[in-house]
Amino acid sequence: MTTRIRLRRMGSNKRPFFRVVVADQRSPRDGRFIENIGKYHPLDDPSVIEIDQDRALHWLRVGAQPSNQVRNLMNKIGIWDEFVKERPSAALEATKERPEKPKLSKKAKQKAEAATSEPEPTPVVEAPVAAEPEVAEADAAEAVEAVADEPTADVEAPAETPAADDEPPVPDAEASASDAETEEDTPAVDEPPAEEDA
Repeated sequence: MTTRIRLRRMGSNKRPFFRVVVADQRSPRDGRFIENIGKYHPLDDPSVIEIDQDRALHWLRVGAQPSNQVRNLMNKIGIWDEFVKERPSAALEATKERPEKPKLSKKAKQKAEAATSEPEPTPVVEAPVAAEPEVAEADAAEAVEAVADEPTADVEAPAETPAADDEPPVPDAEASASDAETEEDTPAVDEPPAEEDA
């Protein structure tokens, strides 16, 4: 049989006082008890705490477990400190209480679950661009000068010089210039032909 030292509520509505009792753990709060060892009146000023020290120590020695509230009351009186002197392991047992979990509302739980379930976007890493040799830049500059000097109608496309295997081919400067001219000639918006009235 597991015994507990706990409070038993007595008194009228909104005027409670408590008895400190030793009871079987399975019995209800205000139900059957084994022994009455004290009383606690929280509404009195100052509050009244009376616990029989000899009987409380007896029950603690034989293995009765105090509730958290009764342990606090025993700390205030000094009974718990005396019991810890006899059994230092009792101080460790008192600190092994369950930690309180933070209570979250339903919406907060849903937000937390949504945040954990969504995969984090991976950052896009661009590949480093290799620097082109100065030779390719010089060839491109020469091609642009040649196109500017000669009339566009008579000029043929210059032959591309094969570059090193690593380098990308140099874009044809004349082709890009002719593309620019055709874009200027065409209207931006296609207008429907005007209908003639007969």
